[in-house]
Amino acid sequence: MPQRSKKGHIVRSALPLFLEHGFKGTSIDMVVKVSGVSKPTVYNHFPDKASLMLAVLADWVDSNQPAIEPLRDRRAFEELVERSWLSNAAVRLYAIVIGEGFRFPDARRLFWERFDALWRKALRHAAAQADGSNDAPVDPYLDQQLVQRLRVL
Repeated sequence: MPQRSKKGHIVRSALPLFLEHGFKGTSIDMVVKVSGVSKPTVYNHFPDKASLMLAVLADWVDSNQPAIEPLRDRRAFEELVERSWLSNAAVRLYAIVIGEGFRFPDARRLFWERFDALWRKALRHAAAQADGSNDAPVDPYLDQQLVQRLRVL
């Protein structure tokens, strides 16, 4: 397996572990087991768990960028939010970043800047288009939904 694909394989293998066990609860040994590579291979690509988390979040964020099409009504808007911005994986990552982000500050910053901020901007733009205004705030209902979903984790 070429180096690049091994690194990607490790990253993709680690995501479900972080989603299920959080940062602290996921060990490099667990990543080794599910990825099927050796511990030295993991450490060859990632000097520590925080570096692995950064790569995992970067890969996930790149695959979950906002792509908001024109929305016909509020129901379509809410369905988009539920399906994309507040997907189960996204909400779990919010919980990990909020609860354990001090353990991986670079990955935390990446998540807020390249996922949360971009989604909020895109949703503000979509809401503004729907309202016919230039800049509408994100609906407070959506923030409340996020907080409620985080509470059940």
